[in-house]
This record gives sequence, structure tokens and C-alpha cells, in this order.
Amino acid sequence: MSFTPAYGSFIQFYAWFTVVLILSLMIGIWLAVKSGDKYTVEDASSHAEEFGGIISESHGNLTTFLIVTYVIILVWTCVYFWVHWDEFVHLF
Repeated sequence: MSFTPAYGSFIQFYAWFTVVLILSLMIGIWLAVKSGDKYTVEDASSHAEEFGGIISESHGNLTTFLIVTYVIILVWTCVYFWVHWDEFVHLF
């Protein structure tokens, strides 16, 4: 395979994609770890209800990690519907 400008742009795209993916994973891991810092074991115990000692249901505030995850999923869904709108038009 010879090196062409098209091949160079292909490599450049995937190199930047890899960098963005690694950085976003690092930010996601950092948010997941930092979100639990302020939530102690006592908080978890006071906000939990047990049902027969088997199932535990927890109540409390949303963490920053979950809020960021929900926003990313919402944006991804909107972009997906915008790009693929012609596939869904006949449903309405």
C-alpha cells in the first residue's frame, strides 16, 4: 500500500479519534471516582431500604458522573435522530 494524502487523512482522523477517546475515558473515570468522595458509608446506610435482606434500594442525590453520562446519552440520541431522520419520518 502506498502512502497517499487520503491515507494520511485517514490516519490523522483515527489518531485524533484515539486521543479524544482516551481523554474522554480518563475524564469519565475521574468523574466516577470523584463523585463518590462526598458520599460516605453512613450516607449510603441512611439512604437505603432493605427488603428481606436481599434487595437494597438506595435514595440520594445524583452524582456528577451520572449527570454527565445522561447529558452525553441525550446529545448522542439527538444527533442520531438528526442524522437518521429520513429513516424515522414514515413512523409519524
